Amino acid sequence: RKAVTGALALAGLQAARPARAASPVTSPFSGPLDDRTRLWLRLVADMSGRTTFAVEQGSVWGFKPQADDLTTADFAKRLYGYSGLVARKAEAGPDGVLLKTKGWTFYTDPDTGAIVSEVLNPYTGKRVQCPPLSGPMFTARYGGGPSAAPPLDQRVRRVGDHAWVEISRIARFRPADTTWFKLEADLVSYACRASDLDDVAATFVPSTWSHNVVAEWQTWMQMHGQPGHILFKGDGAFVGRLSEAPAPLLAAIDQHFPTTLDSVRAWN
Repeated sequence: RKAVTGALALAGLQAARPARAASPVTSPFSGPLDDRTRLWLRLVADMSGRTTFAVEQGSVWGFKPQADDLTTADFAKRLYGYSGLVARKAEAGPDGVLLKTKGWTFYTDPDTGAIVSEVLNPYTGKRVQCPPLSGPMFTARYGGGPSAAPPLDQRVRRVGDHAWVEISRIARFRPADTTWFKLEADLVSYACRASDLDDVAATFVPSTWSHNVVAEWQTWMQMHGQPGHILFKGDGAFVGRLSEAPAPLLAAIDQHFPTTLDSVRAWN
Protein backbone atom coordinates (compact mmCIF):
# COMPACT_ATOMS: atom_id res chain seq x y z
CA ARG A 1 0.00 0.00 0.00
CA LYS A 2 1.02 3.60 -0.42
CA ALA A 3 1.83 5.01 2.99
CA VAL A 4 0.75 8.52 3.90
CA THR A 5 3.93 10.24 5.04
CA GLY A 6 4.93 13.68 6.19
CA ALA A 7 1.65 14.41 7.96
CA LEU A 8 3.01 17.54 9.59
CA ALA A 9 5.22 18.67 6.71
CA LEU A 10 3.96 21.69 4.80
CA ALA A 11 6.44 21.44 1.94
CA GLY A 12 4.94 19.77 -1.08
CA LEU A 13 1.36 19.94 0.20
CA GLN A 14 -0.70 18.33 -2.56
CA ALA A 15 -4.24 19.23 -1.54
CA ALA A 16 -6.15 21.65 -3.78
CA ARG A 17 -5.94 25.33 -3.06
CA PRO A 18 -8.95 26.91 -1.33
CA ALA A 19 -11.99 27.61 -3.47
CA ARG A 20 -13.39 31.14 -3.39
CA ALA A 21 -16.85 32.55 -3.64
CA ALA A 22 -17.80 34.18 -6.94
CA SER A 23 -18.37 37.59 -5.35
CA PRO A 24 -16.51 39.38 -2.54
CA VAL A 25 -17.64 38.11 0.87
CA THR A 26 -16.38 38.24 4.42
CA SER A 27 -17.11 34.56 5.02
CA PRO A 28 -18.10 31.53 2.93
CA PHE A 29 -20.91 30.84 5.45
CA SER A 30 -24.26 32.56 5.58
CA GLY A 31 -25.49 30.73 8.66
CA PRO A 32 -24.73 31.54 12.33
CA LEU A 33 -21.56 29.70 13.34
CA ASP A 34 -19.09 30.22 16.13
CA ASP A 35 -15.44 30.65 15.18
CA ARG A 36 -14.37 27.19 16.39
CA THR A 37 -16.99 25.39 14.34
CA ARG A 38 -16.32 27.58 11.29
CA LEU A 39 -12.61 26.77 11.40
CA TRP A 40 -13.16 23.06 11.91
CA LEU A 41 -15.60 22.85 9.00
CA ARG A 42 -13.14 24.55 6.63
CA LEU A 43 -10.48 22.00 7.65
CA VAL A 44 -12.57 18.85 7.07
CA ALA A 45 -14.92 19.92 4.26
CA ASP A 46 -15.28 22.38 1.38
CA MET A 47 -18.05 24.92 1.88
CA SER A 48 -18.34 25.37 -1.89
CA GLY A 49 -20.19 22.04 -1.96
CA ARG A 50 -17.33 19.98 -3.42
CA THR A 51 -17.05 16.51 -1.88
CA THR A 52 -13.78 15.99 -0.03
CA PHE A 53 -12.01 12.64 0.38
CA ALA A 54 -9.74 12.12 3.37
CA VAL A 55 -7.40 9.12 3.60
CA GLU A 56 -5.80 8.05 6.87
CA GLN A 57 -3.38 5.22 7.55
CA GLY A 58 -1.51 4.26 10.67
CA SER A 59 -0.57 1.77 13.37
CA VAL A 60 -2.22 0.62 16.59
CA TRP A 61 -0.04 -0.02 19.63
CA GLY A 62 -0.80 -1.77 22.89
CA PHE A 63 0.60 -0.62 26.23
CA LYS A 64 0.70 -2.35 29.59
CA PRO A 65 0.75 -0.33 32.84
CA GLN A 66 4.14 0.70 34.15
CA ALA A 67 5.72 -1.80 36.57
CA ASP A 68 9.21 -2.24 38.03
CA ASP A 69 9.64 -5.69 36.46
CA LEU A 70 8.06 -4.86 33.08
CA THR A 71 10.34 -5.18 30.06
CA THR A 72 10.14 -2.82 27.10
CA ALA A 73 9.01 -5.71 24.87
CA ASP A 74 6.01 -6.35 27.13
CA PHE A 75 5.30 -2.68 27.79
CA ALA A 76 4.59 -1.75 24.15
CA LYS A 77 3.60 -3.94 21.20
CA ARG A 78 2.63 -2.98 17.67
CA LEU A 79 -0.71 -4.79 17.30
CA TYR A 80 -2.00 -4.06 13.80
CA GLY A 81 -2.45 -1.25 11.31
CA TYR A 82 -5.45 0.48 9.83
CA SER A 83 -6.49 2.28 6.66
CA GLY A 84 -9.55 4.44 6.22
CA LEU A 85 -11.42 6.76 3.89
CA VAL A 86 -13.91 9.47 4.80
CA ALA A 87 -16.07 11.36 2.29
CA ARG A 88 -17.73 14.62 3.32
CA LYS A 89 -20.04 17.05 1.56
CA ALA A 90 -21.06 20.37 3.11
CA GLU A 91 -24.08 22.44 2.15
CA ALA A 92 -23.94 25.97 3.51
CA GLY A 93 -27.11 28.06 3.71
CA PRO A 94 -28.97 30.66 5.77
CA ASP A 95 -29.86 28.06 8.42
CA GLY A 96 -26.27 26.91 8.94
CA VAL A 97 -24.28 24.07 7.43
CA LEU A 98 -25.39 20.50 6.74
CA LEU A 99 -22.44 18.11 6.70
CA LYS A 100 -22.87 14.67 5.13
CA THR A 101 -20.28 12.08 6.13
CA LYS A 102 -19.58 8.52 5.04
CA GLY A 103 -16.57 6.53 6.25
CA TRP A 104 -14.87 3.15 5.91
CA THR A 105 -12.12 1.63 8.09
CA PHE A 106 -10.09 -1.56 7.57
CA TYR A 107 -7.45 -3.23 9.71
CA THR A 108 -4.11 -4.14 8.19
CA ASP A 109 -1.26 -6.57 8.80
CA PRO A 110 1.31 -4.85 11.07
CA ASP A 111 4.23 -5.95 8.87
CA THR A 112 2.96 -5.98 5.27
CA GLY A 113 0.24 -3.33 5.44
CA ALA A 114 -2.19 -5.62 3.60
CA ILE A 115 -5.86 -5.29 4.48
CA VAL A 116 -6.92 -8.28 6.61
CA SER A 117 -9.98 -9.57 8.47
CA GLU A 118 -8.08 -11.31 11.29
CA VAL A 119 -4.84 -10.69 13.16
CA LEU A 120 -2.70 -12.40 15.78
CA ASN A 121 -3.16 -10.86 19.23
CA PRO A 122 0.43 -10.85 20.54
CA TYR A 123 -0.77 -10.57 24.15
CA THR A 124 -2.97 -13.70 24.09
CA GLY A 125 -1.36 -15.62 21.24
CA LYS A 126 -4.80 -16.11 19.64
CA ARG A 127 -5.96 -15.15 16.18
CA VAL A 128 -8.95 -12.82 16.41
CA GLN A 129 -11.40 -11.46 13.87
CA CYS A 130 -11.10 -7.73 13.08
CA PRO A 131 -14.13 -6.92 10.92
CA PRO A 132 -14.07 -3.85 8.65
CA LEU A 133 -16.21 -0.91 9.66
CA SER A 134 -18.62 1.24 7.68
CA GLY A 135 -21.50 2.90 9.45
CA PRO A 136 -24.44 4.50 7.65
CA MET A 137 -24.07 7.86 5.97
CA PHE A 138 -25.13 10.55 8.44
CA THR A 139 -25.88 14.25 8.27
CA ALA A 140 -25.13 16.75 11.04
CA ARG A 141 -26.29 20.36 11.26
CA TYR A 142 -24.00 23.12 12.49
CA GLY A 143 -25.44 26.53 13.35
CA GLY A 144 -29.15 27.36 13.34
CA GLY A 145 -31.73 25.15 15.02
CA PRO A 146 -30.69 21.96 16.83
CA SER A 147 -26.97 21.73 16.13
CA ALA A 148 -24.26 19.13 16.51
CA ALA A 149 -21.71 19.78 19.23
CA PRO A 150 -18.65 21.81 18.19
CA PRO A 151 -15.11 20.49 18.81
CA LEU A 152 -14.50 20.11 22.54
CA ASP A 153 -11.11 21.79 22.68
CA GLN A 154 -9.42 23.67 19.84
CA ARG A 155 -6.07 25.45 19.87
CA VAL A 156 -4.09 27.16 17.09
CA ARG A 157 -0.29 27.37 17.08
CA ARG A 158 1.73 29.35 14.54
CA VAL A 159 5.36 29.55 13.41
CA GLY A 160 5.73 31.99 10.53
CA ASP A 161 3.33 30.82 7.81
CA HIS A 162 3.05 27.38 9.41
CA ALA A 163 -0.03 26.70 11.51
CA TRP A 164 -1.30 23.73 13.50
CA VAL A 165 -4.88 23.38 14.68
CA GLU A 166 -5.15 20.97 17.60
CA ILE A 167 -8.58 19.50 18.27
CA SER A 168 -9.31 17.22 21.24
CA ARG A 169 -12.41 15.26 22.19
CA ILE A 170 -12.93 13.02 25.24
CA ALA A 171 -15.86 10.60 25.00
CA ARG A 172 -17.59 8.13 27.32
CA PHE A 173 -20.00 5.79 25.55
CA ARG A 174 -21.39 2.26 25.46
CA PRO A 175 -21.42 0.50 22.07
CA ALA A 176 -24.34 -1.77 21.23
CA ASP A 177 -22.16 -4.89 21.41
CA THR A 178 -20.83 -4.29 24.95
CA THR A 179 -22.26 -4.25 28.46
CA TRP A 180 -19.71 -1.71 29.70
CA PHE A 181 -18.84 1.91 29.02
CA LYS A 182 -15.75 2.91 27.09
CA LEU A 183 -13.57 6.00 27.41
CA GLU A 184 -11.65 7.42 24.44
CA ALA A 185 -9.40 10.43 23.91
CA ASP A 186 -9.46 11.60 20.27
CA LEU A 187 -6.53 13.94 19.52
CA VAL A 188 -5.86 15.37 16.06
CA SER A 189 -3.49 18.07 14.81
CA TYR A 190 -4.07 19.62 11.37
CA ALA A 191 -1.01 21.17 9.69
CA CYS A 192 -1.69 23.97 7.21
CA ARG A 193 -0.53 27.40 6.05
CA ALA A 194 -1.38 30.28 8.37
CA SER A 195 -2.25 32.39 5.32
CA ASP A 196 -4.87 29.82 4.29
CA LEU A 197 -6.23 29.72 7.81
CA ASP A 198 -6.59 33.52 7.88
CA ASP A 199 -8.26 33.77 4.46
CA VAL A 200 -11.92 34.14 5.51
CA ALA A 201 -13.07 33.95 1.88
CA ALA A 202 -11.57 30.47 1.44
CA THR A 203 -14.14 27.68 1.60
CA PHE A 204 -11.50 25.00 2.31
CA VAL A 205 -8.17 25.02 4.15
CA PRO A 206 -5.73 22.44 2.68
CA SER A 207 -4.03 20.41 5.40
CA THR A 208 -2.43 17.16 6.41
CA TRP A 209 -2.90 15.81 9.90
CA SER A 210 -1.64 13.58 12.66
CA HIS A 211 -4.26 11.61 14.58
CA ASN A 212 -4.12 9.76 17.89
CA VAL A 213 -6.81 7.85 19.78
CA VAL A 214 -6.19 6.54 23.30
CA ALA A 215 -8.70 3.84 24.26
CA GLU A 216 -9.23 0.51 25.99
CA TRP A 217 -8.59 -2.76 24.18
CA GLN A 218 -10.91 -3.13 21.22
CA THR A 219 -13.80 -5.48 21.94
CA TRP A 220 -12.76 -7.99 19.29
CA MET A 221 -9.33 -8.37 20.95
CA GLN A 222 -11.12 -10.28 23.75
CA MET A 223 -9.14 -8.51 26.47
CA HIS A 224 -11.80 -6.51 28.31
CA GLY A 225 -10.83 -5.94 31.93
CA GLN A 226 -7.14 -6.57 31.42
CA PRO A 227 -4.95 -3.62 32.47
CA GLY A 228 -3.53 -1.48 29.69
CA HIS A 229 -4.71 0.53 26.71
CA ILE A 230 -4.24 1.00 22.96
CA LEU A 231 -3.02 3.96 20.94
CA PHE A 232 -4.06 4.66 17.34
CA LYS A 233 -1.25 6.65 15.67
CA GLY A 234 -2.17 7.72 12.15
CA ASP A 235 -1.44 10.29 9.47
CA GLY A 236 -3.87 11.65 6.92
CA ALA A 237 -4.20 13.72 3.78
CA PHE A 238 -6.86 14.74 1.29
CA VAL A 239 -6.96 13.40 -2.25
CA GLY A 240 -8.41 15.51 -5.04
CA ARG A 241 -10.66 12.76 -6.42
CA LEU A 242 -12.01 9.47 -5.17
CA SER A 243 -9.98 7.63 -7.81
CA GLU A 244 -6.77 8.96 -6.21
CA ALA A 245 -7.36 7.03 -2.97
CA PRO A 246 -5.12 3.95 -2.54
CA ALA A 247 -6.27 1.18 -4.89
CA PRO A 248 -6.26 -1.59 -2.20
CA LEU A 249 -8.51 0.58 -0.04
CA LEU A 250 -11.02 1.18 -2.86
CA ALA A 251 -10.96 -2.52 -3.77
CA ALA A 252 -11.67 -3.50 -0.14
CA ILE A 253 -14.62 -1.11 0.00
CA ASP A 254 -16.07 -2.61 -3.19
CA GLN A 255 -15.57 -6.11 -1.80
CA HIS A 256 -16.99 -5.62 1.69
CA PHE A 257 -19.42 -2.75 1.16
CA PRO A 258 -20.57 -2.94 -2.48
CA THR A 259 -22.50 0.05 -3.95
CA THR A 260 -21.54 2.38 -1.07
CA LEU A 261 -18.98 4.19 -3.23
CA ASP A 262 -21.68 4.69 -5.87
CA SER A 263 -23.82 6.39 -3.24
CA VAL A 264 -21.03 8.85 -2.49
CA ARG A 265 -20.39 9.49 -6.19
CA ALA A 266 -24.07 10.43 -6.49
CA TRP A 267 -23.55 13.33 -4.05
CA ASN A 268 -22.26 15.40 -6.96
